[in-house]
Amino acid sequence: MNKKSALTLGSIGGVLVILLIIIAFVMTGQHKTSSQSASSKLPKINQAKVMKRIDYEIFSMNNDGRYVENVDNEPTYVDGEKVGERSITSMVYVSATGKEVPSDGAGNYNTFFKNHEIENLVTIWHKDGNSFVAKGYFVVKETGAKYPFAFEFNAGYMITQEWYGRDIKI
Repeated sequence: MNKKSALTLGSIGGVLVILLIIIAFVMTGQHKTSSQSASSKLPKINQAKVMKRIDYEIFSMNNDGRYVENVDNEPTYVDGEKVGERSITSMVYVSATGKEVPSDGAGNYNTFFKNHEIENLVTIWHKDGNSFVAKGYFVVKETGAKYPFAFEFNAGYMITQEWYGRDIKI
């Protein structure tokens, strides 16, 4: 083998080694740690589905808990206090308006919230990826004041917790 062919063969070999190094570098750069891959695999939250469930839970007269995962758990809190067997409508009315419940009852939420008017809805996945929180404000019909709320949903868009009022700690 003469010097010219040895030099050519060496140059081709050198270029191949450099290409292999570049390919190896690119491939290792695509590897993610487990925390990166877990957060990047969280599905996008369907805001329309969340709004539908919040609207139904608050504004529906059926009161059947259709989108509540465990109705028997009574997972609802107003101003940090568990609702239990009491009327959630009355508790939220008193909290939102600062008034006593009228003698004819508070009616449904439509009497003091603008129907389907929710502002600043934000949804955030929990770190475990099994549930997310949707929080925002209802608008009080009489005053235009904003009243805070939060709902926790599981990955199947079923409500697991509800919070209303000023003591939301999520």
